[in-house]
Amino acid sequence: MSTRALPERLRLPGFELDLRTGELLNNGRRQTLQDQPFQVLKMLLEHPGELVTREELQRRLWPADTFVDFDHGLNKAVGKLRDALSIPGQPCTLIETLPRRGYRFVGQVEPVARPDAAAPPAASSAVETASSPTILARNRWGKRGLLLAGSFFVFLLMLFFFDVAGIRSRLFARSQPIHSIAVLELRNLSGNPDQDYFAQGFTDELTTNLARISSLRVVSVTSARQYREPPGGLAQVARELNVDAVVEGSVVLSGSRVRITAQLIDARTDTHLWAQSYERESGDVLQIQDSIARDVAAQVRAKLTPSEQQGFNGQRTVSPQAYDAYLRGRSELGKQRGDALLQGVQFFQQAIDSEPQYAPAYAGLADSYSLLANYSVLPPREAFPRAAAAAARALELDPNSPESHTALAFVKHHYDWDWSGAEAEYRRALALNPSSAVTRLRYSELLSNLGRNDEAVREIRQAHDLAPLSLVISSNIGRMLYYARRYDDAIAELQEVLTLDPSRAYALIHLASAYEEKGNCASAIEEMKKAIALIGRGEGPGLAHIYAKCGNLAEARRVLAGLEQPSDDGMQDWFFIAGVEARLDHADRAFEWLDKAYQNRDFFLTYVKVHPYMDPLRSDPRFDAMLKKIGIP
Repeated sequence: MSTRALPERLRLPGFELDLRTGELLNNGRRQTLQDQPFQVLKMLLEHPGELVTREELQRRLWPADTFVDFDHGLNKAVGKLRDALSIPGQPCTLIETLPRRGYRFVGQVEPVARPDAAAPPAASSAVETASSPTILARNRWGKRGLLLAGSFFVFLLMLFFFDVAGIRSRLFARSQPIHSIAVLELRNLSGNPDQDYFAQGFTDELTTNLARISSLRVVSVTSARQYREPPGGLAQVARELNVDAVVEGSVVLSGSRVRITAQLIDARTDTHLWAQSYERESGDVLQIQDSIARDVAAQVRAKLTPSEQQGFNGQRTVSPQAYDAYLRGRSELGKQRGDALLQGVQFFQQAIDSEPQYAPAYAGLADSYSLLANYSVLPPREAFPRAAAAAARALELDPNSPESHTALAFVKHHYDWDWSGAEAEYRRALALNPSSAVTRLRYSELLSNLGRNDEAVREIRQAHDLAPLSLVISSNIGRMLYYARRYDDAIAELQEVLTLDPSRAYALIHLASAYEEKGNCASAIEEMKKAIALIGRGEGPGLAHIYAKCGNLAEARRVLAGLEQPSDDGMQDWFFIAGVEARLDHADRAFEWLDKAYQNRDFFLTYVKVHPYMDPLRSDPRFDAMLKKIGIP
């Protein structure tokens, strides 16, 4: 099929599209398309009104050696494109689907005149009056010179117009404002892979430090350690992460000395803006973080508030032993496994023992204990009071620590059931660091528990914008959509996560639950059994609930009988067992287990208002009584 050459800007019904930046403009609202939706739209616009087959789109979007679920990936890309091309309150009508064949763009497409396009040179109106051969020859050469000069001028205009070799971009690179940056993982140049944790941890801390600049949007890529610069270079980085610039560099740790090299690059134009090396004693590493943040802020012309300026000018120090133990603790915390969380507790405690005034170590300790309750490693009544004490101590040492406010909010949310107090702490943390994806993730969970589903989905999508490579956040988008009863959307999100990482157990659990609510029993059982095999903890309440809902009552009772047996550590899935009993129409038994969940401060009891497992109990007066007991409005 013939391909239509496209100008740089196009007018579509209700939108303008800039093909250079991948930006859509609608009534002053600007949004940047992700790479795959952008490529789909571009190919459809190259063939307006024509069928573009799924196979042709597949060849454009994925090379032949790429191993992914093409159908799901393409459906997801088209879905995101339709969302981008929809006007609020109205469905997208610009893309027509031809089932099992492909897609067609059905709107009118017009080029947009460029404001910088040069007008053609006016024709000369000079009148030649001399008649001598010398004058005539000079006039002829003069005209030829003017013609050559005009042609060269037009040639330069074309180079500028089409931005050949990035000429225009480079000329004006510094005049383009930088509002967003991503910190790529610093390279460990120490020659010792065992020190990767230091480079990774310093990157995390630097990202957090920069994120405190309220006028700058900071995107995290540290949650995706496999991320490296893609084949398309920094321009592709900018498009994938939706940022203007990146910070990259290296770390060398040698004895008591640390050398950090950092550079700032305008990713839109691949223009080097600034570079600096910092070499100090490892105890001064916090001052290096402040120096880099201050220098980057100056380069991007970010406006610092007085408190931000004061924070970056402080003389913060920490003992090398405390900082090393702290980074090791954060590394274990990021693994999100029970054994790693227990190891993280030991490292954070080592940091505190070495430096009792080091607030971040207390915040890390608080997070570790809270997640140990979340992962059912420690009973909530044991873990959360320790988390609360650590978070309170962190805030006593540093009242303006966003991480500490987030840690305290988590305790108020899942243990104290202090809903207004938890929301206040989350909001305070976001005021101090609006670029914290973790805080937005946890705040979205609170909003979901309260039944504020639209706010919850909006908040977690903001978290995803701040950490677009985090599969943890992507998986939780599916979970929030599940609680919002948007099962098709949840399935699409979770399938995309599992395309990238098929071993993500909790994504499999949420996908199985969404399939269950859709009545797809075979797929629900298949995905749940995959998760069980990955976790290695035996058949759980999720599988029992699927069996019960799908009519296999004998298997549901068999699994449930094992779950209801007392465990050696006193831990049980009280809330989820209640859900299985409810699905088996054992209301009295279900409320007995809900009461046990209440007595044991079950982490998951906060989901009682919105979890589909509770649907058979909602008409029972005892259900409203339970909501009141834990303070849910």
